[in-house]
Amino acid sequence: MGNQANKKQIHPSAVISNDALIGSRTIIGAGAIIGAGVVIGEDCQIGTGVIIESDSRIENKCVLEPGVIIGKAVTLSKNTKIGIGARITNGVSVGPDSVIKIGEIVLKDMIYKMVFKRGAWIYREDSLNDKNDE
Repeated sequence: MGNQANKKQIHPSAVISNDALIGSRTIIGAGAIIGAGVVIGEDCQIGTGVIIESDSRIENKCVLEPGVIIGKAVTLSKNTKIGIGARITNGVSVGPDSVIKIGEIVLKDMIYKMVFKRGAWIYREDSLNDKNDE
């Protein structure tokens, strides 16, 4: 079972650039497109039809639901969840443990443990008393 536990699951219809790096135990759904220079960490879930443009970095344990579009040179920090059909524009950085709701368009950087909903940033209650993870 050793190698099976670390195996990535990539749907045969996904298109992945030759120089993209995909971490262990990451799942990439049907029709996803992963651009040149993209790095995806371990234990990520990349949904059906997701597009990740060139030079973006997706850290460990991120979830991108179906139809998400990630622009060029975007950074998603660990444990980030992005809802169906959301868009993140070029060069944006999203802090760890953040949530972007269904259909949102993110134009600016988000910091640690934020929720983006109806065009506004909201601090998650548990982030007001926590320190950033080491």
